[in-house]
Amino acid sequence: MLNCLNCNTPLTTTQKFCGECGQKTALKRVNLHDVLHDAIHYFTHADKGIFTLLKSLILQPGLVAKEYVEGKRKKHFPPLNFFLIVSAVYIIIGGMTSKYNTLQKASHANTFTASQQTIKPNHLQQQTEGIERMKKMAKIGRFFAKYSNYVAMFAAPLISLLIWLLLSKGKYNYTEHLVANLYLIGFTNLFRCLIIVPIALLFTVSPDNRSLQFGFLIFEVIYRTIFYYRFMGQYTLTGKVKSFLLALGIALFWSGLIASIFYIYLRWG
Repeated sequence: MLNCLNCNTPLTTTQKFCGECGQKTALKRVNLHDVLHDAIHYFTHADKGIFTLLKSLILQPGLVAKEYVEGKRKKHFPPLNFFLIVSAVYIIIGGMTSKYNTLQKASHANTFTASQQTIKPNHLQQQTEGIERMKKMAKIGRFFAKYSNYVAMFAAPLISLLIWLLLSKGKYNYTEHLVANLYLIGFTNLFRCLIIVPIALLFTVSPDNRSLQFGFLIFEVIYRTIFYYRFMGQYTLTGKVKSFLLALGIALFWSGLIASIFYIYLRWG
């Protein structure tokens, strides 16, 4: 009589898989091929790989979360796994871009300082104020480099709590809204990393550029509107309006919260 090496369940000599945990009964020593195969399989599995999830989040926003909370757990890539993977990417990209922005703003500040001797007196104050603004923006860049991981991790549970309170009479509980926002915020953060940041680098502007931020805000409101319209399953005009107002309110709330954090950090940080 043999026992499963994973769960210690008794096995017969003819079994190829454990009836308890599903692990193969005939195992060889782990090698690099096995590790790489498992990693690739994890991301590309036809039924629930991360690329399949991304396709669904692009073409059918909200339906993945709806199916997941209604019981189709094995069909989809787990929401927390997806969110953590994207958060890691977001933190890495955020750290790189914030350092780039800090160096760029410091360079501009030094250029302005060196050229102050040739500036007319009535323009000197404006240039000095410009330098101070650049220093503050560099400080914000350092803030993101240091605390972006906390901001990214804080977003999903806080926004989910707010939505749950706003939709307290709805059919979903807090955890189900959290699942939805792990998918939603993970996707929008990935969009920011793969679309907004490359555009900023291509045109040599900061990812915090107001035009880019406004464009991202519009995208986020539209995507959340479609996502929650389908997630809540209220396929009526009222459902569309409710989803839009919810998305707009969340965008304004989060923008105000970030602006408040910036203000506090710049004033007392």
